[in-house]
Amino acid sequence: SQPHYNLNLQSIGVNGQTLPIDPAVFTTSNNRGTIVDSGTTLAYLAEEAYDPFVIAITEAVSQSVRPVLSKGNQCYLITSSVSEIFPTVSLNFAGGASMILRPEDYLLQQNSIGGAAVWCIGFQKIQGQGITILGDLVLKDKIIVYDLAGQRIGWANYDCSLSVNVSAATSPGKSEFVNAGQIGDSSSSRNALYKLIPSSIMAFLLHVSVFGSFSIL
Repeated sequence: SQPHYNLNLQSIGVNGQTLPIDPAVFTTSNNRGTIVDSGTTLAYLAEEAYDPFVIAITEAVSQSVRPVLSKGNQCYLITSSVSEIFPTVSLNFAGGASMILRPEDYLLQQNSIGGAAVWCIGFQKIQGQGITILGDLVLKDKIIVYDLAGQRIGWANYDCSLSVNVSAATSPGKSEFVNAGQIGDSSSSRNALYKLIPSSIMAFLLHVSVFGSFSIL
C-alpha cells in the first residue's frame, strides 16, 4: 500500500442543488474516503454516489441533448458547446471549501455520430469499497498545493498551457507563488485563492480495470 491524500468530501452539488447522497458514503477511515491522485486518468465515485450524480446530470440536460449508452457508460449526443448546455458541479468539503467543476471537468468527448459529438460522463463507479478518487479529469487546469506540514491540500484554477514559475520562500512568512500577477504572496490572499482544506493520510492498494490501468502515486 502507498500513502494518499484523503479529503473530507461531504456532498456533491449539480446546478447548485445538493444531491440526495447519504454523507456516510464519503466517511473517511483507513481504507475508504476521497483521495486525490493525479496519476489516475479519470475520476471515480463511490457506488452510492454515482447513480444520483449521473441522474442529476442527465435530468439537467434532458431538453437539449439525446442521452445514449456507450459500453455501459452514460453519454450524450450534442450539436452545440457543452459549456452552454451542461451544469456546473460542486464538490463540497468540510470547512466550507468547494471545488467547482466545469462540464469539461467531468465529461469526455469520444467521437461523433451523424454530425453530433458524443460526450460521456468521465466519472466511473467503484462498487462496494466506499472510495472516491479525484483523478486528472478533475485536477487538470488547476495548480494543486500540498501542505505536508499542515496536512492541507489547496488548489487554484490555472491555464496549464501557460508557463508555471515556482520559487522557494524568500523570507520568514513570505513566499513567491505561481503567476504572481494573479496569486498574491500574503498569507490571507494565498489561503483565499487556494481554498486550503484539512486532509489526512490514508494507505491502501486499489486495482481498477475499467477504462484501462489504474496508477498509484
